[in-house]
Amino acid sequence: MSDHHHHSRRDFFRRSFGGILAGASVFEEAFLRAGWARAQAQTATANLFDLEKVADGVFAAVAKPAALTNCNAAIFVLSRDVLVVDAHSKPSAAASLIAQIKKEVTEKPVRYLVNTHFHWDHTQGDAAYKKANPQVQIIASETTKQLLTQLQRNRLKESLDSVPGLIEAAKKRLSQAKTAPERDWANEQLRQLTAYQAEMKSYPLELPTYTITKNHVIKDASGDLELAFNGKAHTAGDIQVFSPAKKVVASGDAIIGFLPNLNDGYPRPWPTTIDSVAAWKFDSIIAGHGPVQHGRERMGQFRNYIEDLTMRVERAKKAGTPLTEVQKTITPGTLATLQAGGFGSYVAGNLAKYTVYLGNRTPVEERLTANIAAIYNNLDKT
Repeated sequence: MSDHHHHSRRDFFRRSFGGILAGASVFEEAFLRAGWARAQAQTATANLFDLEKVADGVFAAVAKPAALTNCNAAIFVLSRDVLVVDAHSKPSAAASLIAQIKKEVTEKPVRYLVNTHFHWDHTQGDAAYKKANPQVQIIASETTKQLLTQLQRNRLKESLDSVPGLIEAAKKRLSQAKTAPERDWANEQLRQLTAYQAEMKSYPLELPTYTITKNHVIKDASGDLELAFNGKAHTAGDIQVFSPAKKVVASGDAIIGFLPNLNDGYPRPWPTTIDSVAAWKFDSIIAGHGPVQHGRERMGQFRNYIEDLTMRVERAKKAGTPLTEVQKTITPGTLATLQAGGFGSYVAGNLAKYTVYLGNRTPVEERLTANIAAIYNNLDKT
């Protein structure tokens, strides 16, 4: 990349963010600085995932930023074949990872695919694994299969319905672009959005071929893998995968590196579910989104944030406070669990590094507002 492009990006972000940083909260500042750093790096790469070795025979496929997000995947190399956890937002993304695994990890076939839950950004790539290996076993909880059967078509429609608005936002960014890097970035978002529309118009529905209700063990000479439903959390059917031998957990979206999506969530039992996961003896977590977590600190902060926010929203709702007022009074600065241990800066930085954001507010503000609304509406879900 030329020096001209480096300076152009720095100049753009100084113009855009220079005055903001002086008065930004610690969370906003972390987001803006991380976005500044990411914008100075090349965004167009051949692979959609960064492969990170987590333990012997265990890899995290950390999703790079995309206009329509892909989830991370966990890759467990077994003695004869491979187990992959989660399948991204579209078949082409899954096919990209299958090729990357074959090139960079192993030529063993993917024999098992685990859907940790039913959301579109974790399951819409299932068909690519079936095409690559017709004998692949797609594993999920019984509840997840039911939710996929009931909701997958509607959720796909919702994701497609969101694309025109995102395209307009990207076109607005393009019209306002002052430098070549800005134009390149906006054009890349437009390319991804239109490609998603074209690909998913004829999306082939694939359902899990094997379901579990509570626990399931895949026995292998390289070390057994435990699949478990530890309780309701991000959805009603979340399962996690644990390798006792390698001391690694693949958590799906029950544990992530951002503020969570709570729209289908169970805010009251979710912290207890994380406590159940914590009973496993592991060193690393391959989260559904964001970086690999080494140790338990961020998992604990994530758990405590959900519990803290749920209690705050519950008290306000019991007092008769309207949702709009609750959203005004609960801010990043008023939540002790966002202030403690740098957790707010951590999630803001991850949102900047691993996601594409086309809105006007910072993602932390946007997600907190959405979390409050979801908890307010989902308090009675058990």
